[in-house]
Amino acid sequence: EYRVPILIHLAETAHEVGEMLEEVGLSPVAWVQAQGLFEGVPVIAAHCVHVDEGDIAILARHGVGVISNPTSNLKLASGIPPYRNFLRGNLTVGLGTDGCASNNDLNLWEEIRLASFLAKVTSGDPTALPARQALAMATIEGARALGLGERIGSLEVGKQADIAVVDLNRPHTIPRYRVAEDNIYSQLVYTAGPDNVRHVLVDGRFLLRDGRFTTLDIGEIAARAQAIADEIGRFVLAREENLLDKILAIGGVEQEEIFEVQVKARVPAQTRLEQLLAFPQISDRRRSERIQYDTYFLFHDERRGRLRYREDNLIDENGRLHPTYTLTLTSPTRREEYPNAAILSRARYTATADRSLRFYREYFQPDEVREVEKRRSRVHISYKGQHFAINLDHLLKPATGSFLEIKSRTWSRADAENKVRLIGELLEMFQIPQEDLVKKEYVEF
Repeated sequence: EYRVPILIHLAETAHEVGEMLEEVGLSPVAWVQAQGLFEGVPVIAAHCVHVDEGDIAILARHGVGVISNPTSNLKLASGIPPYRNFLRGNLTVGLGTDGCASNNDLNLWEEIRLASFLAKVTSGDPTALPARQALAMATIEGARALGLGERIGSLEVGKQADIAVVDLNRPHTIPRYRVAEDNIYSQLVYTAGPDNVRHVLVDGRFLLRDGRFTTLDIGEIAARAQAIADEIGRFVLAREENLLDKILAIGGVEQEEIFEVQVKARVPAQTRLEQLLAFPQISDRRRSERIQYDTYFLFHDERRGRLRYREDNLIDENGRLHPTYTLTLTSPTRREEYPNAAILSRARYTATADRSLRFYREYFQPDEVREVEKRRSRVHISYKGQHFAINLDHLLKPATGSFLEIKSRTWSRADAENKVRLIGELLEMFQIPQEDLVKKEYVEF
């Protein structure tokens, strides 16, 4: 009804594009078009770093305004926007700063200069995105990208009086050339900056006059900002060493059983679960096939525990993958070895991983990262009234062979010790010799 634009981030990272192509066979831009988002209301697309000519044609055809944020894209290692292709494809492109988390000073002047330079270096053409065009992307083209080109963005009769008065009589902006009318744009883009701005008016009202803000108390704002920063600093420092607190700060956590009884054994690659389970004593079988990708975050101070980010892909009867993502924290482990198994005593907390792996790397700052990939055949069984999970694992990374794993968890030490005995019986039933037992976890290989 009101034609309010929709703002959406599109094709910001190569990972985003690759994931969409793999999952749905379409680029993010093409997929959004297929959902009908470009129909009916104006759309503003932020970033668009990884778009091809087909994507650009879609955006242009639907009149989508693109807002490029070059500093943010460089700081986050997202990539360099294809400015030359934007312009060749007749896209309406404006410039933005993104947020303060990815662009500390929000300096739009820097975005103008940087966009111009990036267009030149990526194309090998020093004339690409000239100063006049770069400045337009921060003014009239930006206004058009927002759907406001009829009201703001240029000094014209009938538009809002949004004016910045720039002092070019400064040492770093002298001398000035007047050979061509475009010289002034080069002067503004390549030599001037925020410090050159003397006055700013928005809709005819002074917000900055003679270099001083007219509506803001900078001293008060700076003091409040520093107080907030100090509070954030105390919050971060208090949680930096405690991994559980850091997990709790970003989501819900479920505590699991304290005692885990487990054993691993090397088995031939051709081993199948059917060979192991053909015994009348074993019942309540529930089987699944999975591919698991585990990323472990390790810390020099082992007292902090260990984190595992898991992508667990359940394979259905049609071969389709159904992924779930979890984050598991285990406290330092006390391992008690028995002839046929080990009891691991440790606190264990699991949460749904609803953020990217890159986020967790940056958030937890591990000292070391290790990866484990495996194809897992899992069956849940009942043996003598006790529940066990039996996993037949084929390790792909590190490629160290095939393993049988039997495990069970419990809150009770007495129950754990009883399960050690039962695991010994299962190993004997499966004819697993003692010399094939492995007394470490996959991440320790």
